[in-house]
Amino acid sequence: KILKKIIIKIPLLAEFYRFRRDLKYLESKIKYREKLGFYFNGLPSMEQGEFEVEETKIFDNILPFFDLFINVGANTGYYVCRALSKGKDTIAFEPNQLNVNILLENINANKFSSNFQLFPIALGSRTGLIPMYGSSTGASLIKGWAGQYRSKLIPISKFDTLADSIINEKKCLFFVDIEGFELEFLKGAISILNADNHVFVIEISVSEHQPSGIKVNPNLLETFKLMFFHNYKAYTANIDLRRVEIKEIEKIIKTGENTLTTHNFLFIKNSLSLSKIGLKKI
Repeated sequence: KILKKIIIKIPLLAEFYRFRRDLKYLESKIKYREKLGFYFNGLPSMEQGEFEVEETKIFDNILPFFDLFINVGANTGYYVCRALSKGKDTIAFEPNQLNVNILLENINANKFSSNFQLFPIALGSRTGLIPMYGSSTGASLIKGWAGQYRSKLIPISKFDTLADSIINEKKCLFFVDIEGFELEFLKGAISILNADNHVFVIEISVSEHQPSGIKVNPNLLETFKLMFFHNYKAYTANIDLRRVEIKEIEKIIKTGENTLTTHNFLFIKNSLSLSKIGLKKI
C-alpha cells in the first residue's frame, strides 16, 4: 500500500501500474464471484462486492423500473454484468480498448451477449476524433486528469446522433462515469434530457482527480445547471439520498469546501418521485 501511494504520485509510473494491473485481469482466467452471482474479472473491490456499495443498492432497486440500461463509461463491465445477470437489455459505451477487451471476456464468460450491445466509442458534444489520456482504468478525455498526460486518439460521437435507433420510446436508466467529461456528454444528449422518462446516475467529481492547479471541478456548476434547466432534480447517490440544490453548488465554488458526501448523483425529473422508482428506502 505504501509503494502504491508513492507510485501514484509519479504520473508515468502510475500509468504503467494501472496498465499492468488491468492487463493482469485480461490475462487471468475469469472466475465466478459468489458475492456478485456471475463470472467477473476487474478491480478487487468489484470482484469482492465492495465497489460503490450504496450506489449498487440504488442500482438494484431502480433497475426493474426501466426497459433499458445504458452505461456510458462501462469500464470492465461491473454494472453491465449486473444488469445482464438480471435479464435487463443493456447498451455499453467504452472507448478504452483494454477495458473493452476485459468487458467482452466478462460478457462471454457469462453468455450474456444476446441482451447486450457495445459501442467502443467516447460520447461528447461533437463527432470525430479526440485524445484520451491514460491507458486503462481511470483514463480520461481531460488532459492531466489524475496526473495523466500521455494520449492516443479515439473516436467520439454525440449520443443524439444515435438516440432514435437506441431508445425507440424505451424508458432508460443511464449510469455515466467518464472521468470529468460528463458535461460534454450531456451537451451531446439534449434530446434525451428533454424526454420525460429517463433517469441518470452521474459521477461528477468535485475535487478528486482534477488536473494540477485546479482545486474544484471547473464544470461543476454548469453541469448541475444544465440538468436543472432540463427539469431534473438532484440527489446524492448514496444511502442519504439528500437533495442537492444549486445554492450548495454555488457555495462550493465560492468557498472551495466540498460539502457533498459523494461524487455520484441521481437525477430524476421534477415530476417524478423517488418512491416511484423504488427508492423510498434503500
